Amino acid sequence: MPRIILHVDMNSYFASVEQQANPFLRGKPIGVTGKRKERSVVAAASREAKKLGVATAMSTWQAKKILPSIILVMGDPEKYGDITRRFNAVFREHTHLVEQFSVDESFLDVTDTARDFLGATVIAQSIKARLQEECGAFIKASVGIASNKPMAKLASERMKPDGLTVVLPGRETELLDASALEDVCGIGPRIAARLRGLGVDSFADLRARPVAQLVAAFNSYGNWLHDVAHGRGDDHVAPDESDPRSVGHSYTLPTNTEDPAVVRHYLLTLCDKVAWRMRRDGFAARCVTAYIRYGHFHGIGKQRQLREPINDGLKLFETAWDMMRHWNDAPVRLVGVSASSLVHGNEQSSLFQKERKMSSVLTALDAIQTRYGSRAWTRASLLTTDVMERTSGFRYDHEL
Repeated sequence: MPRIILHVDMNSYFASVEQQANPFLRGKPIGVTGKRKERSVVAAASREAKKLGVATAMSTWQAKKILPSIILVMGDPEKYGDITRRFNAVFREHTHLVEQFSVDESFLDVTDTARDFLGATVIAQSIKARLQEECGAFIKASVGIASNKPMAKLASERMKPDGLTVVLPGRETELLDASALEDVCGIGPRIAARLRGLGVDSFADLRARPVAQLVAAFNSYGNWLHDVAHGRGDDHVAPDESDPRSVGHSYTLPTNTEDPAVVRHYLLTLCDKVAWRMRRDGFAARCVTAYIRYGHFHGIGKQRQLREPINDGLKLFETAWDMMRHWNDAPVRLVGVSASSLVHGNEQSSLFQKERKMSSVLTALDAIQTRYGSRAWTRASLLTTDVMERTSGFRYDHEL
């Protein structure tokens, strides 16, 4: 039985995330750049900009020449990384076999959950609906469904934005014959030029070439070209099961301060955020690192190993503050905390009733936070501590 592979490709990814984050950018031609200077490139163009001639990887001065009204926006890797984590979490609701191919695309093996290509189509539609809920209406995805990864990826390119293309087993060559050589991932301009030098201008031409001839011209890569021309390819989805080494947050204060109370409040806020992420992902930490950066950009950091793993924000704060309460008499610019030596599972159950009750309270608060977002609750002592979020509103400011 053939595998059933989905390739989900987020459309105009960085640009659509920026439009979701900022309503004033919606419906306008924008380009996401590495920096606000002329000597940069357009890392992503919105659909509106693409329609008017702007292309990804185009220099910003070229984009401005083609489209003077284009709005250039500085890229925000933390924001995009957050949405990437969100959409991969949606994918894992349907299968544990999820392979992140890049920041804006992933492969899913839904053979066991879908059972057939009709079931895969239903899953794809469900994923599209869930992406709208979790990531926002302006973030669209195109989905390709096929029996292997090269064909699924090619299928996802056929209909953009927000497309869904199914390639049934045995129909792969139909899709290939409607595509250019460079449309298949793995055939770049140089390989395509070499193929055309051999008289191969299409996939029909490529299928007509004996595999021995392709191997003679391209070595082992010739075998891959022969398989792709016939609609075959790698169907193994390799999920990334590596655990994070640490979980951390840092925050640059609105103004430099020498007030210990102000530093305490920001540090407690960060610790609650770190602890929430650990509990959300099923971890507890045996090591805590806290650090401070001064106005002159130098700083200090300290680390402490713990006897028992923790994922309670207050316990995390008590450890971090105990290490950092005595800093140099200099204005503090940034505070940060990181939890490492992560272990699976929650911290050990306490023998004390008060701590057991607190654990129950955290479970309830986590449920609220999962549903309503990271700012759904706060401690009374932190009501006057205003921590600015990124404009996306997707999640808390800085993640390490």
